[in-house]
Amino acid sequence: MIAIVMAGGKATRFNTPVEKGLLKVGGVTLLERSLNALRAGELSRVFVATSPHTPRTALMAVEIGVEVIETSGEGYHQDILELLDAHSPFLTLNVDIPFVRKEHVTTVLEAFDGRSLAAILPIRSDDHCTKSELIVESDGDGQSVWVGLNVVTPDPETLTVELNDPLLAVNINDEADLAMADSVAREKRL
Repeated sequence: MIAIVMAGGKATRFNTPVEKGLLKVGGVTLLERSLNALRAGELSRVFVATSPHTPRTALMAVEIGVEVIETSGEGYHQDILELLDAHSPFLTLNVDIPFVRKEHVTTVLEAFDGRSLAAILPIRSDDHCTKSELIVESDGDGQSVWVGLNVVTPDPETLTVELNDPLLAVNINDEADLAMADSVAREKRL
């Protein structure tokens, strides 16, 4: 299976124009963190999906030897549909999720049974959750958030796989998220 880092967003919640993939958490760019997480042996190739909004991210990907796929950048779901036309199934990882690790990717790949799959994280009150807009109800067992790690297929039904690492609730959407993630990375030496 191939993997695609989704790195083409506009990052509109930042006060200045930024390309999220180039932001650093604990001294490492978000793009490099994503690529490191995708070093799972089950993946045949890794690509970075960029857009006209992220030309410097595309350049960095090429410089470090990763193939780039350019999407229209008209939005996450539109970009996924564009990628689905050419690649199926594929694993996606959103570039703004700094604490995904190889073992999370392996868990998702092991849970894949041919249908679309999304990783979710049950949230507790003490989690570093910066994804309030991504909260979903979980079968009466409380709330969860979408992690940003998925397997995409043409199947409209999406199954979920639960991951239990509280750091997966961190999502870089603005300067405050970035500062908090950087602090966590430095404190925990991640």
